[in-house]
Amino acid sequence: MHFPNILPIFATEKDKNMTTLDIRMEIAQQIESIPDSEQTLLKVLQYVRRLAGKDDASVALTGDALRLWNRVEELKSLKKSWDGAGALPMEKKAVDNLQKVLKQGVSADFRDWVLFPDEAGTLLLQSRDGKASISVGNNFYSYVYERDGKIHSGDKIRFATASMLDVIRKITA
Repeated sequence: MHFPNILPIFATEKDKNMTTLDIRMEIAQQIESIPDSEQTLLKVLQYVRRLAGKDDASVALTGDALRLWNRVEELKSLKKSWDGAGALPMEKKAVDNLQKVLKQGVSADFRDWVLFPDEAGTLLLQSRDGKASISVGNNFYSYVYERDGKIHSGDKIRFATASMLDVIRKITA
């Protein structure tokens, strides 16, 4: 596979030793010159990831998916009583569940979402307009959203990456 627009960023010996952060910054600078096809973009990012020899899944993420991934990484470090009132640290499995969804989706799926910690150790995705939220736990997720004056919800849905991604896409459609 040959990607002439990307290869020049790895032109020198120094470039071969770039850190993941350096690679992300270079990719971000190059993104605008890449054709606007998600398939092409995904292939380019997979190629860059292989070229860099990195296992960090976030290398293949872009835009809003990467923004949320970084927020998850930040929230993972919260310790017990992070709110000063006994809140639990983020549950590892809840974190893993959301990261699976971020890896499977595309950046546009996550454009309208912000992420908050919950005192129970789960993660709360909330739409920027405040009309939707999704709670991500260890084995289940729940959601609620308002559309056309009607409330739609699902409670304690067994976690499956594809199922949760479908809910996100339904909400943002």
